[in-house]
Amino acid sequence: MQKRLALLVALSISALPLVAQAQRKSPLADAPAIRKRLELRSSRLEIGAGAGTTVNQDFYHSVIGNVKLGFHVTDWFSISGVAGFALANIDTGFKSNVVSSLNADSIPNNRAPTQSEAISTMNQIKYMLAAQLEFTPFTGKYSMFGKLFAHYDFYAFVGPGVLNYAATTSGTPSCGDSGSASPCAVTGLKVGANFGVGVHSFINQFVALNFELRDVFAPNNAAGRDVNGDMRVDNNDLGWGSTYIASLNVALYLPSTADISN
Repeated sequence: MQKRLALLVALSISALPLVAQAQRKSPLADAPAIRKRLELRSSRLEIGAGAGTTVNQDFYHSVIGNVKLGFHVTDWFSISGVAGFALANIDTGFKSNVVSSLNADSIPNNRAPTQSEAISTMNQIKYMLAAQLEFTPFTGKYSMFGKLFAHYDFYAFVGPGVLNYAATTSGTPSCGDSGSASPCAVTGLKVGANFGVGVHSFINQFVALNFELRDVFAPNNAAGRDVNGDMRVDNNDLGWGSTYIASLNVALYLPSTADISN
């Protein structure tokens, strides 16, 4: 009995420090994962400008000038608007192959357009508009050659997008004209979806390089001609497709200095 009592007292004495330690709160409890963190995005305005190009157009590669305005509500969420205007439309190799396969002059009872007719109705991008919600799950810092250091972030975005198309040659018959399969420009604003990914590389707290790859998924008729064989060209000949645009902008942030977390 005395041995059991002694063993119980010994166990109680050894357990008291463990219980006290378990009840004591760690000084790191509720502390942020990273202290003195440079919050490069939170509550800041982003103004960007640059250029880009389409990468999958049928008949024309569009060189686009971009402007972007956004506000970073938090360090990981922002709202932005983007506008791009075509500076040039460059012929693709596919266009050259298509045109060279057509006849220069019309042939009776031949539904194929002539070279000039085909070129006149081919659509070109005139401008692009997009609104997007941006989510930034990854941020960090990298070094180049062990001497140059910079912050970066990777984000994804989604929202509505608009493409405005115009025929190569102005003055083509308007869509809805009946009576023949004459050329018609399936043009104007086409509303769709806009989504993609982007990266910021900060030169300093005020300036960053911004690369975006976006997909504007919208209806189009690249050739601007009768697709369904009903002898007329109208919105029934439109088909949904992706227009990929790669762009590189220089972004400025306001205020010019970022906050530092506790």
